[in-house]
Amino acid sequence: MSRRRIALPLALAAAAVAATGVAAAVRHVQSTQPAAADFAAGTVTQSHTTTCTASDGSYQDTTATYAGTATSSDARLNGTLRIRARSVVNTTSKLGWLEGSWRVRGTTGGSSGTIHAAVAGSNVVGSVVGEGARPEARLVASISAAFGQGTGFSAGKLGSGSAAGAGVLFTRGDCRRARPQPTNFVFKLHLRPGQTVPRVTNLDADATGSVTLDLTRDAGGAITGGNVVFYVNYRFHGAVTITGLALHQGARGAAGPVVLDAAVGTVSDADGHGNLTKVVAAAPAALLQALLTTPRGYYLDLSTSTATTGALRAQLASPDHR
Repeated sequence: MSRRRIALPLALAAAAVAATGVAAAVRHVQSTQPAAADFAAGTVTQSHTTTCTASDGSYQDTTATYAGTATSSDARLNGTLRIRARSVVNTTSKLGWLEGSWRVRGTTGGSSGTIHAAVAGSNVVGSVVGEGARPEARLVASISAAFGQGTGFSAGKLGSGSAAGAGVLFTRGDCRRARPQPTNFVFKLHLRPGQTVPRVTNLDADATGSVTLDLTRDAGGAITGGNVVFYVNYRFHGAVTITGLALHQGARGAAGPVVLDAAVGTVSDADGHGNLTKVVAAAPAALLQALLTTPRGYYLDLSTSTATTGALRAQLASPDHR
């Protein structure tokens, strides 16, 4: 008996999992397609008309059902058409308005909506706002046609046919918002003589500082360029003449070529303590991306008149960003 009691919950759980799988399978992806159809609705039934006279002429107020066919490559707009509408028209000026409902029933889909339109002469121009089905979508489209209150619609166009004719079927679904990409990255550094290649010995000196990337990006987030800010606060035991500060490509323990020179020139410092700040504008986008992708493949090197191949060095690591 206990086995029978357990079997039912398990069956229900399996059904729930299967239902979840079906739901996942039909999940929509957000999209927008053009909505366009030709239509005619000239069969008039359930018509009721009243007339009245105002200061600017006679008015005819008609409520009727107009049946016909809509033709479109989109199944939601292709099929039998039924328009139920009220129109009020000044028979003197031939101006008026029309409000009603749009409904298309097809073999594999359909659509429905509300019509708001102006009547001028023997034409009607306005819009349809509603829904398309299978798949579900928001329907927003212009509508224009030849129109008579007693004869219905002919030569109709949905989504085209007027000067500003347009129509869309919008399906709501997955549409991921792009996350803002950081544009400012800071590599914090501690330069030491023991990291240089070849290694500098018997040098009492070090430096702290940073290399900052100030990036520009395109709409897709790709790096298009940027500025590089060098900042080094150095300390030497005694006078020093600094001859260079540059980024090199090379792994720890290896020397490599200069990829971006800070161009500090020659700096003579009598007490050996000071700082360097230099901005290099319009750095290559490919280099900036490489510094972020493989930072440990690059290093900052400070050279002096007595250590021309490098007195102090620091390997880049992962940067802070904002």
